[in-house]
Amino acid sequence: MEFYLYTIIIILVVAVLGLVVQQYSTKKELKKAADVVKEISDGNMERRLIIGEKSPAADLCYMINDIVIHSKEELTKHKQSETAYRQLITNLSHDIRTPLASLTGYLEAVRLMIVNEEDRERYIEISHEKALDLKYYIDTLFEWLKLESGERIYHFEHINIFEYLREIAVDLIPQFEKADMNYDINIPEEDLTILSDKSAIRRITDNLTQNALIHSRASLVKIEMRKLEDRIFIEISDNGIGISETNLPRIFERLYKCNAARGVSGNGLGLSIVKELVKGLTGDITVKSKKNQGTTFYVSLPIRNS
Repeated sequence: MEFYLYTIIIILVVAVLGLVVQQYSTKKELKKAADVVKEISDGNMERRLIIGEKSPAADLCYMINDIVIHSKEELTKHKQSETAYRQLITNLSHDIRTPLASLTGYLEAVRLMIVNEEDRERYIEISHEKALDLKYYIDTLFEWLKLESGERIYHFEHINIFEYLREIAVDLIPQFEKADMNYDINIPEEDLTILSDKSAIRRITDNLTQNALIHSRASLVKIEMRKLEDRIFIEISDNGIGISETNLPRIFERLYKCNAARGVSGNGLGLSIVKELVKGLTGDITVKSKKNQGTTFYVSLPIRNS
């Protein structure tokens, strides 16, 4: 990546300099420009071409400097992305390895029949839970990769949105009960059909709920849905530890983890996936949070029938 960027920079610089070589007034200026080009080609992205404002080549030199500055910024972003991706792979490897090891161990014990009937049923139940954990991590990774590559395809269909949200909420209740967490779910009983992507809505709801379950240390989660004019609003809130003002502006960034705010490790993908999916549904998402008072996510989706 860096090699190609450097090559492009060198070609551009040399080509432009070749066009304006006759514009320089002295060989001294040419020598200085050549030295700068050599340093840039050697990887010193801090060097710039300097020439008098009245020189006929001034504008071209400014353009070359802009290209070098832009290339340096792209290289920096690329290095940051590489570092973040390596960290992501490390985190996901750990996330997957832990439940996989447990799953293998419990199933091996059942297969070898070294446990009694009571423990056998418990081992099978635990294995099922670990398998679901693995599925969640793998689904999260695949969802993120599709969004990252721009290959995520939205399948819009007519949905009774309130009924569908009730179905999602029913699936979430066992998770709340397992975590000994109280819940308050308010979804209108009326029928409202809209055009949207069911898998995206489920992923949005699941990820926001998982964020509360895993990170908030809350005792209560609220899910509320309502219609207002031509939009649907989904609010998911908790009464947990909240998110600090420092971390709040960055929580939707891909691979960003605010461990200091939430106190629990994660892969940094859940909320970034939510933001991209909401954007794909032409909606909006905002968040409000106060330390030790809780966090609320507000999702707004347009009502479309065609």
